[in-house]
Amino acid sequence: MSGSKVKIVLRGFLSLLKTSRKFSIGFTIVAIMVILSIIGLVKTPYHLEGWGIVTEEAIKRQGLAPCLPFNCPSINHIFGTDDMGRDLLSRILVGAHLALIQTVTVVIISITLGILMGVAAGYSNTFIEKISTYIVELFIIIPSMVLAAAFITIIGRGMQSVLMALILTWSPWYGRLTYILVRQIRELDFIKICEAMGFSKTYIVFKHILPNVAPIIFVEGITDSSSVLIEIASINFLIGVASLTSIDLPDWGMIVGYGIRYVRTFWWISFFPGLFIALTAFGLMLLGDGLSETSSPWLKRRWRLWF
Repeated sequence: MSGSKVKIVLRGFLSLLKTSRKFSIGFTIVAIMVILSIIGLVKTPYHLEGWGIVTEEAIKRQGLAPCLPFNCPSINHIFGTDDMGRDLLSRILVGAHLALIQTVTVVIISITLGILMGVAAGYSNTFIEKISTYIVELFIIIPSMVLAAAFITIIGRGMQSVLMALILTWSPWYGRLTYILVRQIRELDFIKICEAMGFSKTYIVFKHILPNVAPIIFVEGITDSSSVLIEIASINFLIGVASLTSIDLPDWGMIVGYGIRYVRTFWWISFFPGLFIALTAFGLMLLGDGLSETSSPWLKRRWRLWF
């Protein structure tokens, strides 16, 4: 990307921050969460393991202060500790990295697969179009929770099962959206001209169709990130309730699920990770809505001829 294009992108980004309140608030929240996730990777206030797992001698040898179980929020433990003496702030910081990585992974892979399916269905012969449409419709009607349960049953518990289920749920949605957009674009005059001039389908797809489709799908992906985050947390919440090994993974949804048994007395175990889930989802939703409202006249109504 040349220097002039970088300046144009930066100028547009700063203009969005000034003109769109939704975008500015959403970007601020998401930026804070990204910073917290980086902090969690570099340094946490306390060891992630608790009093019942790491012995006192090992904790002192590592220069760490021991944490007692069920400490309420205080100066030493801002979010308190859980039943095993694990500092919730430390686990939430590490969980921020997991939540963002999982969400970005699901959205990017789903968009990539969806665009491939949508372009193949929208700019191909009738047979491939029908087969692709039937497959997409089949996966769209299956809830992500059902797919997650199926994968867990087949390949066992684990984050791979959750991510694969969500990818199979979301990629058909992006494929359907891409298919609709490709069907609209291929009827426009500049595509007909390219076909009449003898350009190959590969050239038309990569030179004209994808540059017009990708920005719309990208904005839709940012908007859907909040839903993906909540679905990941919801599935992990259910796995966390049912799995005894889930207590070792500092995932927000699993922390909430594990703390449900103590919610009446030690409310902070579930409250603070749940608060971070809500804030992050809210920030992603505002970020996507602000970008969509600002760019939709340019993205959806103005097809551009890319050379």
